[in-house]
Amino acid sequence: MIHLYSDSRCPFSHRARIVLNYKDMDFKIIDVAIDLRQDLMLLSPYNETPVLVDDIDKNNKKKDLVLLTPDIICEYIDERFPHPQLMPIEPAEKARLRMMMSHMDRELFDHVRFLDSNLNIKDTKTKKEVDKARKKICESLDSIANVFSVNKKAEFLFGHSFSLLDAAVLPLIWRLEYYNIVIKQSWNGLIKYAERLFNTQEFLNSLTPAERGMKSLG
Repeated sequence: MIHLYSDSRCPFSHRARIVLNYKDMDFKIIDVAIDLRQDLMLLSPYNETPVLVDDIDKNNKKKDLVLLTPDIICEYIDERFPHPQLMPIEPAEKARLRMMMSHMDRELFDHVRFLDSNLNIKDTKTKKEVDKARKKICESLDSIANVFSVNKKAEFLFGHSFSLLDAAVLPLIWRLEYYNIVIKQSWNGLIKYAERLFNTQEFLNSLTPAERGMKSLG
C-alpha cells in the first residue's frame, strides 16, 4: 500500500492527495504533526512534504520505495495506477507536459514554496522577499490565465482531460486568499476553471480540515 506523509497545509502535499483521489486504489495519508517530524526526517534529508512510501513487494523482500519530490511522486502514482491516465500516452505530448511542469517549477512553484514557508515571518527583510514571491506568482498566473483567454472553450490546462498539470496548479489557486494574493479581473477564465474543478468529488476528498478554512466558500 502507498503511504503519503503529508502536511495538512502544504500545497505540494495537496497536489499528491489530489492525484491519489483520482485513482481507484488503496492509500493511507499520514498527517505530519509535530510529533511525527522525527519520522519525516528519517525519510527525507530535506524535512519537506510530501514523502511517498510504497511497500512494493513484501513477499520478495524488496525494500520500501521512498520518493521525495512532488513531480516524481505524482508521476509514479499515475504510472503505478494508470486509470484514469493523468499523463499523455504519446511520447511527444508527455515530453511537452513535462517541459511545462519543469518551467513552472522554476518560475512558479519555487516561489510558492518560499511564500508558503515564510508567510507568517515578521522581520522586514523576509517580508520584502515574500512580497517579491507574490509578485512572481502573479506574473506566472497571468501567463496561465492566458490559456483561457486565448481559448474560451478550454476546460483544462493541457489537452482535453484532467492532467498532472491541473493537479499542480489547483492547490495554489485554492490558497490565493490564504496567501493574500488579490485576484485580477484578467484571471476570470482561470478562476471559473478552478471553481468548476473545486466542486469535483476528487478535489473535495483531497482537502484537509485546515485547507477547507483557507478559502471563503459561497
